[in-house]
Amino acid sequence: MCKISENGHSVSTRNNEMNYDDAFELSGHGWYNRFALVACSIISNAVALDMFGFSIVVAAARCDLNLGIEETGLLASAPFAGLLFAFPWGYYADMHGRRKALLLSTSIGFLFAALGSLATSWQVMLALKLIGCSFSTPAFTFTIAYLGECTTSKHRSQYLFIMNSMNLASEMVSFSLAYLILPLTFNVPMPWLSIAYRSWRLYVLVLALPLGVGAVMMFFLKESPKFLANIGQTDEALRVMKRIHTINGGRDEFPVNSLKTIETQRDVSLWRSVVQQTVPLFKPPLLSRTLQLFFLMAICCSTNNAFIMWFPTIVNIFFNSPSTSSNNTVGFCERIVDSISASETEAESVICNDTISLNAIYSGIILGVTLTLLNLSVTRFASYRRLVLVTFLLIPSISCLMVGMLEQPLASLVFFALIQASAVGIGNVASYFVDLYPTSYRGLATSLAVMAARLTSLVSVIIIGAVIVDYCSLTFYFWAVLTLCGVGVSLFLPPDKKTNTVQPENSARMEDST
Repeated sequence: MCKISENGHSVSTRNNEMNYDDAFELSGHGWYNRFALVACSIISNAVALDMFGFSIVVAAARCDLNLGIEETGLLASAPFAGLLFAFPWGYYADMHGRRKALLLSTSIGFLFAALGSLATSWQVMLALKLIGCSFSTPAFTFTIAYLGECTTSKHRSQYLFIMNSMNLASEMVSFSLAYLILPLTFNVPMPWLSIAYRSWRLYVLVLALPLGVGAVMMFFLKESPKFLANIGQTDEALRVMKRIHTINGGRDEFPVNSLKTIETQRDVSLWRSVVQQTVPLFKPPLLSRTLQLFFLMAICCSTNNAFIMWFPTIVNIFFNSPSTSSNNTVGFCERIVDSISASETEAESVICNDTISLNAIYSGIILGVTLTLLNLSVTRFASYRRLVLVTFLLIPSISCLMVGMLEQPLASLVFFALIQASAVGIGNVASYFVDLYPTSYRGLATSLAVMAARLTSLVSVIIIGAVIVDYCSLTFYFWAVLTLCGVGVSLFLPPDKKTNTVQPENSARMEDST
């Protein structure tokens, strides 16, 4: 007996036993996959809101929490604390399941994010954010592994692109919510906490809600059948695939009664298990891929994250520069330096204000809409991943050069915004982890890559703040060279039309060994 899978290949179902990949293709594509896409997209957006939306919270809460420069810096860096826990979370996802990891990270992350709206001091806010982001931040990597394993090969790249678009939409969402909520003037005293519930506290609560929604949606989904099959629970994996087949509208009975057994390892000690999960990533045949993908993830994330954290501040500085109205031929960096120099002489006369500049809000909304639409449009070219990645590393490289060279204010501001186009490449690079790594190492490899990328982002934010005044143009030229290096490394990725068949022998051998 033969059955035609969704990818058009004829697969044998003799004796109703089949290997996992062919069996999963027969589960089809439909409502279950779409629901998983929506759930993962909401969680992806929620993680980004929890991290990057917090920069708006810090600015809005400056008066209530009595924040100085040092306190502001500590709070702004708190969301990156999640990178410290990428390793244990990745290990947990590979050993206990993607769904369990997502349920735990989103639910606890939501709890601490919501409690942040009741913070009585900046120290309490810092503690809540450190704990909350330690749970919520790793959820983004889990959605990559979960969605990739719950989607047929034909739609996998497209779905990962769409999910990344929702991640990018967080910038538009956070600034739009700030525009709607922060100008509200209500003031509700809470004497038992010695605080007043104001608009920025409501904003914190609203930013936390998507994490809770994502947790509820994951409750209605099943564990990844790929994960179940890989740990030896082939009967449960088959039941999940039958359920997916039914929800997707399969009219006929699922044609597979059993899956070919995947040899699994016996129980070993925790440390031994950690070593077995980690060491293969940094040994042949995966070593070169690990270094390559880690570098590309670091380039894409650090370029986007560093400039997105500075975007509202620099845009405000740009528009408030004394050179703005007096000279239209002054370059981007000259305006930044002039404005900072002027603000330093007037620092003592600055009145604390808990509202966000309309220029920063409008700029953030426009940038968020642009990046989201751009990333959604790229989904039409999802099968040309290497070409897309090269393109969206070239754009920030050229943009960095233009920012340092141009003396036209609006043009230089547009190019400054386009530097963040590297964000499109994040989901692109992430999709390679799904295809090029065996299931046993996929979650951990993705988590470690994001951990390294977030660490690079943290360092990048600090470096930009330290050198932007004295070496403004040089900073942008350096970043142009850095992204060009990313272009060069991208050229060594598998060809677009052969990505799904890269390293079949190595991957199959390592799959069988697990």
